[in-house]
Amino acid sequence: MLNKFLIPTSLSIVLLLTACQSTPSVPVIVRADNTFELTGLGTTKAKAQANALNDAKKHCGIKTPIVISDTTTYNGVIDEKMGRVLEQGVGVIGSVLGTKTPNLSRDDDYEYHIKFRCQ
Repeated sequence: MLNKFLIPTSLSIVLLLTACQSTPSVPVIVRADNTFELTGLGTTKAKAQANALNDAKKHCGIKTPIVISDTTTYNGVIDEKMGRVLEQGVGVIGSVLGTKTPNLSRDDDYEYHIKFRCQ
């Protein structure tokens, strides 16, 4: 009689515990010197930085991520400055004509790569 209740109860506890585990939103590379690397993506430099830092905070848990080095890369289809000029020009034309402004940026235009440790 005890086995009839023990197995389903144990199985439900295991399922509940595995459901509570969180998976990282981006892969985190672990280095031998106890440092980590990850890359945040975004439509702007600020969004890419915020995404990378948020993911580092999630990875460190209660500890604080300390950034050792960082690099920013622009991967847009056209030059960064030209893209800003085009978006502003299209925005002005769209507001004059009363049409929706097309978005020329993509979610992965900027990459912010950080190397960090948790402290």
